[in-house]
Amino acid sequence: MPLFTSWPWDDQLAFVFDGGTLSPGQISGLHPHDHELSACAFLPSDGALAMLPPRTRRRATHALRALAEQHPAYLENGERSVPYNVDCR
Repeated sequence: MPLFTSWPWDDQLAFVFDGGTLSPGQISGLHPHDHELSACAFLPSDGALAMLPPRTRRRATHALRALAEQHPAYLENGERSVPYNVDCR
C-alpha cells in the first residue's frame, strides 16, 4: 500500500510504501552490505522516531498515520498539504 508521496523540493519526488511484515526467515537473512550501514534493528514506533532527525521524523510520523488510517497522504516539505479528512485516493 502506498503510504505517501512527498515533494521535498523542486527536483525530487519520493514514494513511501508499506512493505508488509517480514517472516522470521527473512529477518534472519538481513545482513547490511553497504559501507554506511553496520546493523539493522526492529524498534517500536516511538523508539524508531526518537532516533530520526526532525525532517525524517515528520515524514515517518505521516507514514505511520497513513498506515493506521489505511489511506495515503501527499506531503510537501515533510508536511501534509491536504487535511487528513480529505481522502487522497
